[in-house]
Amino acid sequence: MPRVALSLEQQRRNRVKYLAEWIDGRMHSKGLTQDDIAKALNISQVAVSIRLNPKTYEKNKRADPFKYGDLLIIFNLLEATQEEKERLLTL
Repeated sequence: MPRVALSLEQQRRNRVKYLAEWIDGRMHSKGLTQDDIAKALNISQVAVSIRLNPKTYEKNKRADPFKYGDLLIIFNLLEATQEEKERLLTL
């Protein structure tokens, strides 16, 4: 069965979902909570929860979950390797 090319919207949703899953998984492996991430970003825990929920982006309420500067703070807090940073920032 041939593969069907994904639309740009489907590709964007997959990228956002993968980023959220990576952040969530790394938080658990490091023993961090959403509150720890929220304090580092100076936002509320509820805001972090909304940003990590891919369903928010399926409804087109937000274009991207995190700004570039926020991602750099998160990567530093979660101790991302250079390869992980490059892969996640080019999604």
